[in-house]
Amino acid sequence: MSLKTYQSNQLIFILDSLFKNNSSGILSLKTQVNSWQNQRSCILILRNGALVYGGIQVPNNQEFCRRLGETLKPDLIKAALSVASEKIGNPESFSELLNSLTRMRVFTWQEVEALMTMKVILILEKFSIHPGEAQWRANNNFDLSYGKDGHGLNWSDIQRELKQRQDKWRSFAPNIPSMDAIPVVTAQQLQQINHPQVQNHFKNSVDGKQTLVDIAEKMGKDPLNVAKSYFNWVNNGWVSFVQNSVNARTIVESAEIASSSQTLVSAQSQAKSSLPVVLSVDDSPIIQTTIQRALQEEYNVLLADKATEALKILNQHPVQLLLLDLTMPDVDGLEFCKAIRALPKFRDLPIIMVTARDGLVNKMKGHIAGTSRYLTKPFKPDELREVVRQYINQ
Repeated sequence: MSLKTYQSNQLIFILDSLFKNNSSGILSLKTQVNSWQNQRSCILILRNGALVYGGIQVPNNQEFCRRLGETLKPDLIKAALSVASEKIGNPESFSELLNSLTRMRVFTWQEVEALMTMKVILILEKFSIHPGEAQWRANNNFDLSYGKDGHGLNWSDIQRELKQRQDKWRSFAPNIPSMDAIPVVTAQQLQQINHPQVQNHFKNSVDGKQTLVDIAEKMGKDPLNVAKSYFNWVNNGWVSFVQNSVNARTIVESAEIASSSQTLVSAQSQAKSSLPVVLSVDDSPIIQTTIQRALQEEYNVLLADKATEALKILNQHPVQLLLLDLTMPDVDGLEFCKAIRALPKFRDLPIIMVTARDGLVNKMKGHIAGTSRYLTKPFKPDELREVVRQYINQ
């Protein structure tokens, strides 16, 4: 036995060397990918310098033919195997058993070869892109071959199909970074999905640990075909991909924290919505902060820094008191007060003019414009709360 480590995309060179030497035997492969929880392994079998089989472990001829039949002719394979096994001279021969089944027309050589070619392609696609270990053991006892002439799988066709599939995988980026990326679905994403079958698939298959290849294998489907569906689901915002399970857990946990925070904010908003609404209109961030801190325990304080925003809030919320700055960038406070008072639904709205202008003339102007009270800056929080309480009965 010989053991050799290889880097990404070097597996093909190892196989080429075995083909040139007309080798027969078993090539055992193990991946070396730290992010996987379980190390992957498989075997490739060569006969007379050609690939003839790929799988998890070496099967016997009965097991091999049964699996073929379960895919190609599930209704016939059990009875056909029983009959074919009695007709062969060597009970362990792959070629004799396959010949017998093809003569019985259970399946054709073309179907068998196409199925095994695809299986080898999927193995090479999965193992060649990662570093790993390859262990070779010479063996001439495995007599599997295809067709009446006993040939192996067509290496040129395999390489051509691998290249085409690699191009297709690249076309899915960046939605799907690689075939070994891990799909992640948060509870929030799951709620957005309006397709019951997709929802059930995510619930049953996406756990933040399994790669796209793992999921496809458990479904018994080509990973490339499964990726096409996932590509569309990423575009819909239903699923995302990460490169390892640690990142998957981070995304899910972050989403849960965000959801909890949103729930808390929503609860707080609902609690505040039951409080009397006070609108403060002032272009000074300092004054607005002072007003909010002074009133937020007892009132739902909404803020606007100009008249246009204030009008929008007045029309959208049940404002019970208006704190209005005398000087604003877009309109004079007194003129704004007059405009509000001209609207029937705001005729009785308490309006407290908040300004630094302290004088009898200004107070008279405010009274004429329709203000309910005049509050001079700077004011103390207790003073503001006392004034507001006079107009809002809780």
